[in-house]
Amino acid sequence: MEALILGIYASIVWLIFFKYKLLPWNTVAKVIVFTIPVVGMITLILLLNIFSPSSSNVVVVRNSVGIVSQVKGRVTEVPVTVNQRVKKGDVLFKIDPTQYQASANALKAKLKLAKMRVQQNEALVKSGSGNRFDLEKAQADFAELSEQSINSEYDLAQTIVRAPSDGTVVNVQLRPGAFVAAFPIASVMTFMEDTPQIYALFNQNELHQIEVGNEAEFYIPSFPGKILKATVESIILAEGQGQIGVSGNLPTTGLREIPVNRFAVKLVMDDRHAELLLPAGAVGDGAVYTDHLAFLHVIRKVMLRISTKLNYIIPKLH
Repeated sequence: MEALILGIYASIVWLIFFKYKLLPWNTVAKVIVFTIPVVGMITLILLLNIFSPSSSNVVVVRNSVGIVSQVKGRVTEVPVTVNQRVKKGDVLFKIDPTQYQASANALKAKLKLAKMRVQQNEALVKSGSGNRFDLEKAQADFAELSEQSINSEYDLAQTIVRAPSDGTVVNVQLRPGAFVAAFPIASVMTFMEDTPQIYALFNQNELHQIEVGNEAEFYIPSFPGKILKATVESIILAEGQGQIGVSGNLPTTGLREIPVNRFAVKLVMDDRHAELLLPAGAVGDGAVYTDHLAFLHVIRKVMLRISTKLNYIIPKLH
């Protein structure tokens, strides 16, 4: 964009001083002609960086979820494959439900009998032929069996493991016949959510004009020529070096210079890009358009669009 502006300026100078010779090309004119673009470009860049700040580190993050079995048993079916996209509730794998179904059926029978005993004792107490202790015992037994039945039905339902949200199964080593256990840290496959989290990193002095709700745009090299619309969701005013671990030791300071770190501005993509699957870990460029000096936004937008077109070029010699 800067080259385009300089090209237009050079054309105007050529027309005024050389083609039509509207003004003399003397020392004063030369100083003015060469001073204007230098001062103008410096002013333009400084204003752009304040009221339309850009970031060369727009990071795409997608949460990964380790799929863990809630019950133990032999795997009977794995209907998904590596890198398969699934919807929330789709089946990821199934466990042999035989023992859990048998347990649920047995408890249903016991629960039915316990309910009958409660009804019989209620009738006896009401007629004066029974005692309240037997009724309360029957009621307690019924309540206990009801809770056991609920847990049994829950375990039976967990023999079918489903996708927690829309996403992609990125690691499937599980096969029918394998045995899985209800162990919280033993993931049997890896699931990655579709919905991305997007963070644009800015230097500290670039944040003072950015506000929640500001328009933003970014691109990543995975989609050459494409500009993704977004909105500022929040500004995360914290980062690692601002945290001191809890211990009995004094903080260690002064041994080396503290590096200048950046702060993250969280962006949320427009719904128009909802079906676009952004690669986790992708890094691109972007900009936030503040509520001031809106005419500068056009320049920044043109710059972004030119930059993303350059992603079509692959500068490799092999």
